[in-house]
Amino acid sequence: MQGNQDEHDSGMITIPGLLNIFYRGRMAIVGLTLLGLVMGIAYGIIVKPLYRATAQVRPGVVSYNPDGYPLREWALDDVVTWFDSGMYWKNVKQNSLFEDAESAPLIRASFVPSLDFRGGGNVVTLTNLAQSPELAWVTLNEAINAFNQQALADSLGSSLYRTVRRGRLTMMQLERDIEQVDAKEDRAALSIAEQRRELTIVELEKEGLELDLKAREAEVVWMREAVTMSRTDVSSARERLIEAEKMLAVAVDHEKSADGTATGVVSNDPVSEVLKQSATREQAGRVGQLLLTVNGLSAFVSRSTVRADSLEAQIIANELEVQRIRLMQDVSLTKKRADIEQKISDLEIVLNKDLPHERTVLKSELEIERVKVDVISPLERVGSVSVTSNPVRPRKQRAATILTILAFFGSLFVVLVWEYLRNNRAAIMASRK
Repeated sequence: MQGNQDEHDSGMITIPGLLNIFYRGRMAIVGLTLLGLVMGIAYGIIVKPLYRATAQVRPGVVSYNPDGYPLREWALDDVVTWFDSGMYWKNVKQNSLFEDAESAPLIRASFVPSLDFRGGGNVVTLTNLAQSPELAWVTLNEAINAFNQQALADSLGSSLYRTVRRGRLTMMQLERDIEQVDAKEDRAALSIAEQRRELTIVELEKEGLELDLKAREAEVVWMREAVTMSRTDVSSARERLIEAEKMLAVAVDHEKSADGTATGVVSNDPVSEVLKQSATREQAGRVGQLLLTVNGLSAFVSRSTVRADSLEAQIIANELEVQRIRLMQDVSLTKKRADIEQKISDLEIVLNKDLPHERTVLKSELEIERVKVDVISPLERVGSVSVTSNPVRPRKQRAATILTILAFFGSLFVVLVWEYLRNNRAAIMASRK
C-alpha cells in the first residue's frame, strides 16, 4: 500500500510536493543564490566603470544665399559614416591621453531623419563610453575638431573657404569704413573750428565797421560845425562887403565930383594947387584900398561859400556812407554770421548725429559679418559636450540583482533536476544497461 502511494506521488507533481522538494534542497538554493549575489558584487568590483559623453552636432553653415540665409552642404549620412568609420583617430591619437590606446575609441553616431529632410536640417547625436569623464569628454571634443580640421583642409576651393575669405574681406572693408568715419569726425571738428574762426573774423569786421561808423559820424559832426562856421563867416563877410561897396560907391562919387570941380575952377595959387593934388591922391588911395577890400571880401565870400558847399557835399557823402555801413552791418554781416552759424549747426549735426549713426550701422554690419564668419564651420555644435557624473556601466545594483535572481531560479531548477535524478536513478541506470 505504501509503495503504491510512493509511485503515485512520483508520477504527479503537486505544490506541496514541490515545496517539499525545495525544502529538502534549501541549502543548495541558498548557496547558489548567495553565489549569484557574490558574483554580481564581484562583477561590479572587477569591471571598470564607464562614463558616457554625449554631444549633438549638425552639418555647419558653409555659405549664405543672396538673402543672407545660411546654406549647409554636408549630408547627415556622410557625417554619421565618418564617425562610425573611425576616421577621427588620426587626429585624436595625437592627444597625450590616447598614447597607450591601440585602437580608436568607439563613437556611435545616429540621427532620426524627418520626412521633410533638408541637408543639414537634422541633428546627429554622438556618444562615447570611457573610463573617466575627462577621457569621454576629450574623445568627443577631439573627434569633432578632427572632422572640422579635415573638412577645412580638403575644402580650400569650396564655398566654405570662399565664404570665409569673402567675410573677412568684408570685415576689413567695414573696419576701414569705421576708420574713415573717425577721419570724417576729425574733419568735421576742424571745419567747425574754422567756421568759428570765420565767425570771429565777422565779429572783428563788425567792430571795424563800428569804428568806421563812429569816425564817419564824428567827421560829419565836425563838418557840420565847419559848415556852420563857414556860413557865419560868409554872412559876416557879405555884410562887410556890402558896406565896403557902399563906401566905395560914395568914394567914387566924391572923386567924380571933386574932379568936376577941379576941372571947372582953375586956381592960380600954387599952394592951393598942391593941396588939391594931395587931397586927390589921398582920396584915390582910399578908393584903391576900398577896392582891394571889396575884392578881398568878394574872394573870401566865394571861397567860404565853395568850402561850405564842399563840406555839405562831403557831409551828404558821409551820411550815405554811414547808411551803407549800417546797411552792411544789418544785412551783409548779419547774413554772413547767420550763414556761418548755419554751417556750424550743420557740422555739429553731422558730428553728433550723422557720423555716430553711420559708425553704429557700420559696427552692426561688422558684427553681423563677424558672427557669420564665426558660424562658418563644417560641423556645428548644438550645445556643449555633456558627461554623466556617475558611471553608466557597470550598474552594480542591477547586475547584483539580476545575477541573484538568476542564481535563485537556477538553484530551483538544479534542485528539481537533482530530485528527478535521485528518484529515477534506477530507471536511468536500467536504461543505460
